[in-house]
Amino acid sequence: MEPGTIDNLSILYQSSDFIVVNKHWDIRIDSKMWYETLTLQSQLKYRFPELADPDTYYGFRFCHQFCHQLDFSTSGALCVALNKAAAGSAYKCFKDRLAAPR
Repeated sequence: MEPGTIDNLSILYQSSDFIVVNKHWDIRIDSKMWYETLTLQSQLKYRFPELADPDTYYGFRFCHQFCHQLDFSTSGALCVALNKAAAGSAYKCFKDRLAAPR
């Protein structure tokens, strides 16, 4: 498998509440280190520039929240909530173990 790049983000599902992406195996979700420029957050900003806001810490205007974590070396589906209500619903599903891999 070739290394991840800024423009090879695969969208598995998209709605007004969620974006589900296929996270590449060598991409961190986010990073505060200046030298780690390729992250899932940077891929999302590149793919969805209309959601970017440089005035916020992570650079997005929506209340985005990663609904769960995947390790740096792990690839797979990762759910991003696009608003507080969606984030709350996803949190409850994961907490109650209603979210299951397929």
